[in-house]
Amino acid sequence: MKLTLRRRLKKIRCLLLDVDGVLTDGKIHFTSTGEEFKSFDIQDGHGIAMALRTGLLVGFVSGRPSKATAKRAADLGVKIILQAPTNKMELVETIKAEHQLRDEEICFVGDELVDLPVLRRVGFAVAVPNAVAEVKVVAHYITKRTGGDGAVREVIEMILKATGRWEKAIAKYLVLVLAGFCLTGIVCAEPPAATGYIEKFEVPQRDTAGNLQWKLAGERATFRADGLMDILNARAEFYSSNKVTLVFTTPICVLDRANSRAATDAPVRIERENVILTGIGGEWSGSNTTLTVRHNVQMIITGGSLFTPTTQKP
Repeated sequence: MKLTLRRRLKKIRCLLLDVDGVLTDGKIHFTSTGEEFKSFDIQDGHGIAMALRTGLLVGFVSGRPSKATAKRAADLGVKIILQAPTNKMELVETIKAEHQLRDEEICFVGDELVDLPVLRRVGFAVAVPNAVAEVKVVAHYITKRTGGDGAVREVIEMILKATGRWEKAIAKYLVLVLAGFCLTGIVCAEPPAATGYIEKFEVPQRDTAGNLQWKLAGERATFRADGLMDILNARAEFYSSNKVTLVFTTPICVLDRANSRAATDAPVRIERENVILTGIGGEWSGSNTTLTVRHNVQMIITGGSLFTPTTQKP
């Protein structure tokens, strides 16, 4: 990415999108009863949802009012939606005033001549390949994907990565993937390499009847570039008939996504029925679903009995 583009992208706080030709392929369809409908891209929608979750402002600005556009905005949780047959710059000025935005903090994606006043003002002006020639001339960037076919997702990923929001946007999904294979023994052959973190997460897993099977939680999950993941104050609960049957806790745990293993050098605690097992250091293997406590193993039976079981050195 060119340095000038990165400098522009790093300032962006708000993404404003034209609808027809940008969020759609520009075609308008009508049913036999005259009802209008449009086609929207799923990846664009997912990208918008991720952007909103990171705090990026996203809005639809259209000169053609449409119920389909309003419905799409509602489905995605987009709160900024202005549809009026007027000068689009007037609509954008309304958004700027309401959210205290400067021109350089706005990215606008357009395709038609009516978008030119906005594109000439904003900090990052984007055109789609299906835009008219005049729009492409003033654009800072022309997407590789066409309108209605991933162009918006392309722009969103550029903004999130340049502004340091990308790790936060994908952390939720990495936790879900990680929890799935770590607690069921499924191995991810090529785990995604990512850095970043997510705080105070909780991932439940339910069976087809809606009953809890297990729940993974932690104070903080940090993703490392080597594919490993550090979990602070990890807690795994296992359920039967929606009741907790086993709880595993440790202050810090390193998870290896590629090999479906977890390890810690910190104190560990395993609670099950009337038994508490404690020790220092441990490993969990997804290949044979075993949990090993390395040192200072003690077992506490409810009622106060305490003994140290005989263990073999590794």
